[in-house]
Amino acid sequence: MKNPELRPARPSSFNSPRLFYTGLLSTGVVVVLFTLLGALWFERQSYLLQREGQQRAASLMAEGLAQAIESDLITRDFAALEARLIQTASHEEVVSVLLADNQGQLLSHVRRRGTNGPVEPLFSPMSITPPPRTPLFEFENEQLRAWIRVGSIMPMGWLRIEHKATQSDSALRELQNQLLTLSLVSGLVLITVLILVLRKTHDLFQEHAAGLLATQQVLENVAYHDGLTRLPNRHLLMDRLRQSLASAQRHGNRLALCFIDLDGFKQVNDQYGHEAGDHLLIEIAHRLVAGVREVDTVARLGGDEFVLLLPDLDSQEGIETLLSRLLQAVTEPVAYGAARLQVGMSIGIALYPDHADSSDSSDGLIERADQAMYLAKRQGKNRWVFYEG
Repeated sequence: MKNPELRPARPSSFNSPRLFYTGLLSTGVVVVLFTLLGALWFERQSYLLQREGQQRAASLMAEGLAQAIESDLITRDFAALEARLIQTASHEEVVSVLLADNQGQLLSHVRRRGTNGPVEPLFSPMSITPPPRTPLFEFENEQLRAWIRVGSIMPMGWLRIEHKATQSDSALRELQNQLLTLSLVSGLVLITVLILVLRKTHDLFQEHAAGLLATQQVLENVAYHDGLTRLPNRHLLMDRLRQSLASAQRHGNRLALCFIDLDGFKQVNDQYGHEAGDHLLIEIAHRLVAGVREVDTVARLGGDEFVLLLPDLDSQEGIETLLSRLLQAVTEPVAYGAARLQVGMSIGIALYPDHADSSDSSDGLIERADQAMYLAKRQGKNRWVFYEG
């Protein structure tokens, strides 16, 4: 009897479990590798995003502070300048703030003591080497050093802010480390953990973005508004004046610029002190704002100097009616404890296009209004005078 013919076994019968386990293992390895690569990519993107956010926050802070201290540098008001630097350094992410002149000579330097210590000025005759360009950002570990030029019209000095990572950034870095550790365990567990981490990271990003927005709003407020009265400062006034002049030129409208200097304010300061003077300035600001239209701008240039920008005027009589009402409101006494504080206003008025043409700058209109204000002082104070050129 012949032996039966031996048939070769089908590879699928013998190799299917091996192929199954090999495929399962390969799938697991691929999942782990892709998860690890995804984690590494995520860690890199998060790191770059953290640095970008830190750089953006430092840039906004430096630009806002540079604009805010311009007037202090011009008037050489080093006390106010140092106060602004200390106020900026009070932010938890700021380590130090340094200001130097064009030659690199140190003007002011404030630094936080320790992690959560007080902000203190540093006194040193040292000089610095200005950076080759600005803005310049230098990272060292988790700390950023931002350099920026001070002076919107002409260079006035150098500003340096040292900015550290926030608690949100540290939490984000910790999550990244956890992600890299967990990615070595298994593909399925890593994917689950990655989803949870991504959700948490998204919340941190949202919190970080909200913090950046809040910081930006605070810096914009500091850069464009007076710290005492919250009125627009010179920077915001000049911007609105340029826009109003451009609109008046296009539509053939008139506008008025009124330069105001308070009469008797120095006597109030000397007799009752600076707190009384500040209280008086805040009340005067409220009365000026309450007495003008919504389209008008009331700005404080500093000290007891205010400016009214009145666009879209119908007639000169309308200006005089408005100023008469403001004079009456401002000269009303202001209660301060048992005392009653009282000042007047000398007002100089320059009109467009009566006292300026399209070739004149906004500074020229302010200068003419300032000249008219001094004429009002010489004529007896507590009155308004139109510029006569």
